[in-house]
Amino acid sequence: MATNRFVELKWIHYLYEFFIVALGISVPFLLDRWNDNRLEKRAERENYEYILQELQEDKEELQGVAKENSYFLERLRAADSIILANDRSRADTLGRLAMELRHVSDFHRNHSVYENLINSQKIKLVRNRTLINKLQSLDELNIYINRLETNHLDAVINFAIPALSQYLRVEPYEVMDEDALFDYTSQNRIVLFISIMEEKEGLYQRTLQEINTAETLAGEELARK
Repeated sequence: MATNRFVELKWIHYLYEFFIVALGISVPFLLDRWNDNRLEKRAERENYEYILQELQEDKEELQGVAKENSYFLERLRAADSIILANDRSRADTLGRLAMELRHVSDFHRNHSVYENLINSQKIKLVRNRTLINKLQSLDELNIYINRLETNHLDAVINFAIPALSQYLRVEPYEVMDEDALFDYTSQNRIVLFISIMEEKEGLYQRTLQEINTAETLAGEELARK
C-alpha cells in the first residue's frame, strides 16, 4: 500500500515538473507572440495614419489645382463666345482672355502613396484588398494627370505663346492685330485648350472621388486597430 502511494506521488512529481517546464517554455513564447502582435498592430495603425495623411494632402492640393483649372477654363469659354459672336467691340477683353492661355494648372506628384508603400514594403501591412486596388488606381490616375499636364505645358510653349506674341503686345498691353485675334485659327487654338482643360477637369474630379473612397476605407481599417 505504501509502495503504491510512493509510486503515485512520484508520478505526480513528474507531472508537476513537466507542467513547470512546459509553462516555462510556453509563457515566454506567448509573451513574444503577444508583443509581436502588439508591434504589428502598432505598425498597421501608423501605416494607415500615413496613408490618410498623404491622401488628405493630395486632396487639398488637387482641390486647389482643380479650382484654378476651372477658373481659366471658364475664361477661355468666354473668349470663344466673343470670337463666335465676332464682337469687335470686345477685342481688348478678348486679347486679355487669350493671354490666359499661358496658364497651366499643375498637380505633379513625383511619388504616389501606392508607390511609396511598395518601395518601403509597407504595402504588406494593408490587409484590405479593396483599399490596395484604390491606391493602385490613384497611382495610375496620377500618371495620367502628369502626362496630360506635360502635354498642356508643351502646347502652351509651342503653340500659345508664339501665336500670342504675333498679335498682342504684352507691355504696355495692346491688341496689335485684331483680325488675327478673331481669326478661325485663333478660335481653333482656344478650342484646343478648352478640350485639354475639360479633360483635366473630369480627371481631377474622378481622382478626388477615388481619394474620398480610399480615405473611407483607410479610416475604417484604422478604427479596427
